[in-house]
Amino acid sequence: MKIKDIKIDLKKLLLPALILVIIAQLCVPVYMMADRYDTLKNGEEYKFKVRPVDPYDAFRGRYVDLYLGPMDGGYGKYGIIKVDSSGFAKVKTITNQKPKDGAYIKSGSNDDWFELPIDRYYMDEKLAPKAEELMWSGDEAREAYVTVRVKNGKLVVSGLYVDGQAIEDVIKNS
Repeated sequence: MKIKDIKIDLKKLLLPALILVIIAQLCVPVYMMADRYDTLKNGEEYKFKVRPVDPYDAFRGRYVDLYLGPMDGGYGKYGIIKVDSSGFAKVKTITNQKPKDGAYIKSGSNDDWFELPIDRYYMDEKLAPKAEELMWSGDEAREAYVTVRVKNGKLVVSGLYVDGQAIEDVIKNS
């Protein structure tokens, strides 16, 4: 076999290899979107109380930062969800073993300390500053909560509500 023949064979493999790389790069984001969509569509809904703050990030733009208040953290990768008498969810138990039944959330942390993977709610960048202003106008902060969908330990934020109304509707009506 001559070196000249090897170059011809590599050229023939280049196009199929390039096509495979492109397909692989497209499959990863499509899978991620499909997984989130499945959680939103088929996951069980829970409400978590939050305190929204409107930060600005040069790379991410405007979003509403969600502060869930003090939470009893702990070592473990899974947080078991319990709903209190007022209808709000809380992580009651943290464990390293994946629960076999019941609602649970996989930690958003890469280490052994449990963290809820809820930290921001993206919205129109023109509305985000108005959301913060709305939340902190007056003497007391208004009641705010996020709704999330949970399925197989995955969590997706589905909405931000102020006094029982979607934040976008409250801003448009004010």
